[in-house]
Amino acid sequence: MRALAGLDRGVGFVLRAIPVACLVALFVILLGNVVSRTFQIWTTAWFDEIVEALFAIMVFVGAAALWRENEHFRVDWLEGILGPRSGSWLRIVTVLLSMVFLAVMAWKGYDLASRSRAVTPILGVPTGYIYAVIPISAALMLVYSVRDLIVAVRVAIHSSPNRNETVHAD
Repeated sequence: MRALAGLDRGVGFVLRAIPVACLVALFVILLGNVVSRTFQIWTTAWFDEIVEALFAIMVFVGAAALWRENEHFRVDWLEGILGPRSGSWLRIVTVLLSMVFLAVMAWKGYDLASRSRAVTPILGVPTGYIYAVIPISAALMLVYSVRDLIVAVRVAIHSSPNRNETVHAD
């Protein structure tokens, strides 16, 4: 279990570091583009390609980081109203629905990345490399959904119907 916990911490670090690095790179590139256009110092024909790739990577890897930490937006007031036992059964249903969505996202993302034959016009980078972030992030979110499902099932099974305090799976 310690090895899994260490692996999880490492994955968490990488999942947080990549979007931060993308955001910093986007800031630097956008600032450089503004300076370049203002003073007409250099041309930035490659600008759009890099910005699109960095933004896509930042969004999908950032979503996986939020998913791992259960920090993504969700409305959980119904879980709170239902109480720990019924709320955890509702959580099981929502996790299962999320897993179906993520499986489709991984499958279609893989299909998109593997069938893509285009390359970016200026840099010549295959777009399949950029699209690969979709199935990779979906697969990571699926792994963490399995973890959430196990936790929710444990809470549903081990919660007594009379308990008033809320048990959080996070």
